Amino acid sequence: MDYNHATISKPTDKSLAMSAEKLLKEYASGRRDFANSNLVNANLFNSDLIGINLTKADLRRANLVLAYLNKVTFNHANLSGAKLGGATLNQSIMMNANLSEADLHGAMLQRVNLFGANLSLANLMDANLSEADLRSVNLRGANLRCAILSAALMREERGYPPTTLSGANLRKADLRGANLSGADLSGADLSWANLSEATLSRANLQGANLSGAIAVNAIFTEANLSSVNLTEANFKGANLNRADLKNANLLLANLFGANLTKANASMATMTNVGLIQATLTGCDLSRSLLDGANLSQATLVDAYLVRANLDRADLSEAVLTRAEMSGATTIGTIFNGATMPDGKVHS
Repeated sequence: MDYNHATISKPTDKSLAMSAEKLLKEYASGRRDFANSNLVNANLFNSDLIGINLTKADLRRANLVLAYLNKVTFNHANLSGAKLGGATLNQSIMMNANLSEADLHGAMLQRVNLFGANLSLANLMDANLSEADLRSVNLRGANLRCAILSAALMREERGYPPTTLSGANLRKADLRGANLSGADLSGADLSWANLSEATLSRANLQGANLSGAIAVNAIFTEANLSSVNLTEANFKGANLNRADLKNANLLLANLFGANLTKANASMATMTNVGLIQATLTGCDLSRSLLDGANLSQATLVDAYLVRANLDRADLSEAVLTRAEMSGATTIGTIFNGATMPDGKVHS
C-alpha cells in the first residue's frame, strides 16, 4: 500500500483555512476544538491527534496515514478520498461522516461509532471494526476483504435506512457474532467469511456469494437467500426458519442440525447436501435437487417435495409424516427406518 505523503494545497475557504502545521502547533499547545476547519489535502501523516474535535471539518483527500485518532470526534466531517491507511481510530465518533472512497486499509476502528456514515467504495481491507456501530451505514461496493467485524452492530433501526453492504467485498471477513438484522447484503461477496453466531434475521442476501462461508449457529430467520451461492458452506445448527432459499445453490453444503422450518427452498440445488438431523417441517422443497443428499434422521413433517429429485438420497430414520411427495424421483433412495408420509415405518 502507498503511504507516500500527500501534497499540501491551500484551502479554498479563507475564513476557516488552516494549515496542517498550524493545527499541530495549536493542538500541542492544548487546543482540542477544531470544528469546521478546512483541512483539504492536509498532510497529517503519523500525527498524534488523540481526542481532537473535527466536527464538520473538511478533510477531503487529507493524508492521515498511520495517525493516532483515538476518541476523535468526526461527526458530519468530510473525509471523502482521505488516506487513513494504518490509522488508529479506536472509539472515535464518526456519526454521519462522509468517508466515501476513503482508504482505511489496515486501520484500527474498534468500537468506533459510524452511525449513518457514508463509506461507499471505501477500502477497508484488513481493517479492524470489532464492536463498531455500523447502523444505517452505506458500505455499498466497499472493500472489506479480510476485515474484522466481530460483534459489530449493523441491525436495522426503525426510522433509519438499513446498513447496506450491497456489492461489498467481504471475502474471508470475520463477522462472528455480528448483528446484521435487516441489512442489505445483496450481491455481496461473503465467500469463506466467518458468520458463526451472527444474526441476519430479515437480511437481504439475494444473489450473494457465500461459498465456503462458515455460519455455525447463525440466525437467518426470514432472510432473503434466493439465488445465493452456498456451495460447500458450513451452516451447522443455523436457524433458517422461514428463510427464502429459492434457486439457491447448496451443493455440498453442511446443514447438520439446521432449522429450515417453513423455509422456501423450491428449485434449490442441494445435491450431496448434508441435512443430518435437520428440521425441515413445512419446508417447500418442490422441484429441488436433493440427489445424493444426506437427510438421515431429518424431520420432514408436512414438507412439500413435489417433483423433487431424491435419487440416491439417504433418508434413513427420517420423519416424512404427511409429506407431499407426488412426482418426486426416488431412484436408489435409502428409506431404512424412515417414517413415511402415511405414518408407516419403512422396513
